[in-house]
Amino acid sequence: YFGANDGMLHAINATKTINGGKELFAYVPSPTYPNLPQLTRPSYNHQYFVDGPAAFGDTFFNNSWHTVLVGTLRAGGQGTFALDITNPSKSASGTYPGFNEGNASQLVLWEFTDADDADLGYTYGQPNIVRMANGKWAAIFGNGLNNTAPDKHISTTGNAVIFIVDIESGALIAKLDTDRGTEEDPLNMGRPNGISGVSPIDINGDNIIDYLYAGDLFGNIWKFDVSSANTTNWKSTFLSGGFPAPLYIAKD
Repeated sequence: YFGANDGMLHAINATKTINGGKELFAYVPSPTYPNLPQLTRPSYNHQYFVDGPAAFGDTFFNNSWHTVLVGTLRAGGQGTFALDITNPSKSASGTYPGFNEGNASQLVLWEFTDADDADLGYTYGQPNIVRMANGKWAAIFGNGLNNTAPDKHISTTGNAVIFIVDIESGALIAKLDTDRGTEEDPLNMGRPNGISGVSPIDINGDNIIDYLYAGDLFGNIWKFDVSSANTTNWKSTFLSGGFPAPLYIAKD
C-alpha cells in the first residue's frame, strides 16, 4: 500500500503468484480529488497529492477482527482516511468478496478532514492505531502543520492539538488541545503551531494506551494522560494555572 502523486493510494499484490504485481485497487481521498485536473495541464507545476505516511494494525469492532490502514496526505491536503484491508483476496467459498468496486463502500471506513475540525492542518505524522482505556480502538494523530492556511476551514487559534478518532466510524473520541497557538509564537510572528508525530505509551503491558507524548513546532514536549476509562479525564499531565503545561521546553 502506498500513496503517489497521481492523487491515489494504491494497493498492489506483492505475492509471488500469477497475480503478483497487479493492482488491487486505487483510492482517491476526497481532499485531493479537486486537484486531479492539474495533472493533465500542459503547464502543470508540481504539487503534492497522497504523499503522507500510512499505518496499519489489527482492531476489533462489529464483533470481529479487522485490519485497518490509516493514511495521511502530508503536503497534499488537510485530512486523514481509513480503509478496511482485512480481506484483499476473494475466498473460494465466496465468504470474502475481496477488493472490488461492488464493496468499495465497505472498504472505505471514514475520512477526517479540516471540514470536521478546522484545527486539522497538513497531516505529516504517521498515525497510530491503538486501543484506548475507554474500550475503543482508535487512530491517534497530530493536527499537522499550517492549520491557518487560507481555505474554507481556517483555524481561529493555530493551536497544536492531538486527535483521537474512533477506528470504525471516524467519530472524534477526544481532542487534546495544548492551548499553544499563534499568540504563543516564540518569534511573535503569528505563525500557527502544530504537532506532527505522536508516541502512545502503554506502561503496564496490557496493550491499552496510558500516555501520549508529542512535540510541537514551538519547541514544547507534551505529555497527556489518557489512562482513565472516562474520556473527560484525558488531559495534560502538567498544568499551570489550570491550563496545559509542557513536560519540557526544547528551545532557546
